[in-house]
Amino acid sequence: MAAVYAADAGPPLPAMAATAAVLYPVTAWATAAQLAMTSPDLRAMLTAASGRWRTLLAEAAPGLVWVVVTALLGVAVNLIFDPHPAPVYERLLGLVLHLVCGLAGVSLAFAAHALGLTRGAQTLTIIAMALASALTPMLPPIRPVLQAWSGSQLPSSTWQGAWSLVGPLVLSSALTAATLALRRRGV
Repeated sequence: MAAVYAADAGPPLPAMAATAAVLYPVTAWATAAQLAMTSPDLRAMLTAASGRWRTLLAEAAPGLVWVVVTALLGVAVNLIFDPHPAPVYERLLGLVLHLVCGLAGVSLAFAAHALGLTRGAQTLTIIAMALASALTPMLPPIRPVLQAWSGSQLPSSTWQGAWSLVGPLVLSSALTAATLALRRRGV
């Protein structure tokens, strides 16, 4: 965020879209680091005592708190440092963009962890997914968010704006389903 707001970031919504897009790999990396600290034995004990869903929620809690805090920070920093006035709906949209991009990052970290990848392989997977998302027009969240919201005007098509918000949720759902399936099989 400091890099975005070190100079005049321009209109608020494109600046918030940029920080939201960056939240995807940053949140994935932070969640992967947090998951690496949990031993398989502890996870097995928690699963036996509480069940798969409760264990998954307990493991996801730090990443989700990180997402909420950084989403609020992304909008607050914009509000404080951006000299351009913005309507409330743009600030709320910026908050939603931060939340969905961060959620996609948490889901990516869980899927990489469930695959049983080493820390280095998880980091490479996160980097590869971020690059793929940045370079592929329809792969959420980075490119769709930046394409829809980086102009000074609202997106030219409703589909583009909707996909920038729904696409990260679809990706998060798919990655969470993959995580649950992999954990069930014991991979």
